[in-house]
Amino acid sequence: MKKTLITILAAVPALLCAGACTDFLYEGEVDLTPKEEEEFVYPTTYEFNHPCAYVTMDDINRAKAAVAAADETDPAYKCWLELCDSKYAVKGYTANPVEILVRGDPAGTGVSSQNVLNAGRDAAAAFELALRYHISGNRDYATTAVKILNDWAATCTKITSNDADFNLAAGFQGYQFANAAELLRDFDGWEEADQNAFKTWMTTLWYPINHEFITTHGGENVCNLHYWSNWELANLASILAIGIYTENVEMINFVYQNFREGEGSGALHNMIPYAPVADPAGLTATPIAQCMESGRDQGHATLVSAVCAELCQMAWNIGIDFWGMEDNLVLSMFEYTAMYNSNPYPTVEMPFTEYSYCTGCECRNQTHGAIHTAVSSDGRGTIRPCWDLIYSHYKSEGLSDKQLHYTKQFAEQLRYTDGELTGDCGAGDSRYNNKDGAETTSNFDQIGWGTLLFYQE
Repeated sequence: MKKTLITILAAVPALLCAGACTDFLYEGEVDLTPKEEEEFVYPTTYEFNHPCAYVTMDDINRAKAAVAAADETDPAYKCWLELCDSKYAVKGYTANPVEILVRGDPAGTGVSSQNVLNAGRDAAAAFELALRYHISGNRDYATTAVKILNDWAATCTKITSNDADFNLAAGFQGYQFANAAELLRDFDGWEEADQNAFKTWMTTLWYPINHEFITTHGGENVCNLHYWSNWELANLASILAIGIYTENVEMINFVYQNFREGEGSGALHNMIPYAPVADPAGLTATPIAQCMESGRDQGHATLVSAVCAELCQMAWNIGIDFWGMEDNLVLSMFEYTAMYNSNPYPTVEMPFTEYSYCTGCECRNQTHGAIHTAVSSDGRGTIRPCWDLIYSHYKSEGLSDKQLHYTKQFAEQLRYTDGELTGDCGAGDSRYNNKDGAETTSNFDQIGWGTLLFYQE
């Protein structure tokens, strides 16, 4: 860069003169060229204190203390009872692995219908069993979880569909399988050969799909923002979980870079496209910000919060601060989403900046574009198991309840089921869908169990 030099006249204090001389002037050149911002350097190593993906030993020990106290008024303990009552967290659970995993259109796959719920149920079961083992100390739960992982690694060879939806399976179930494995990484009942086979399965079947999706943003002839934020967040979460489990720095930094400065919908400033604004109700001191999917529907807007929070937590546990990046920018999104979806609903109009989705872009299909002019009421009130995680993180970092007003409100709301204290639970919980209790993929789109793992009041 060419330097900019100017000539200045500066006064020299009289105290530098001998005797009684007066101030005098001198000429000099000063370089006022703007300093270029230093290039961000990504870490070359990370400290892995396994388990250190979604769950750490501190989280487990805190949960163990709550279980030992057995206080019926403690949400963490009540959430433990819900885990014990889960049909997925039982000894002897039988996995149902498939050779060809399909989420989406099955045409041409050789499978008659999508079977992604097999992976959804079994990944959830493996995680819940591994968690129950750590808290209870009963090895039978870990043994059952290991068998689930081994069976899937020995059976499933392909993840596909006749549309792009297989990428969702690779993301959501990928990061849950990897987190289950992370909890079992040091379990001495998992044979080294079997665990190595599982690592190979994750890195050669799941990871390439995740990496391809983030690299191409969904394929040829689509713009970088064609696929919504939840798609990229899920695939980033899968890569990060696999990277932590296998201690792969390159995978971790790929996620770090794409979240921090990427061009896709999972990048921070594309997920949150506009600057935060003040809460018109004046209840939170944190400025609030819509996300890419706020004008789409609330089922997906809340999903963005859930998967983003779990991604942030995994990064945090190896020393990467997505939570605090850009002055807690993700908190602005969490507060906005919680404000609109938690009870009581706000009486003020939600601020919203018009968002153009895939209009006038380079996508091969020009019929899907939309212009969002207001926050969508479709699916309003959708619940996702992430709010105790979000609230507990920021409280532990010293933020006040005034800064977390809506997050706290949603977290407190979701600790109850039909008025009974239960804790906000996790994958497989029938509350996490809008299909009148019918089991759907949305039941298994996030890990959850935040009240058991993170509640600290």
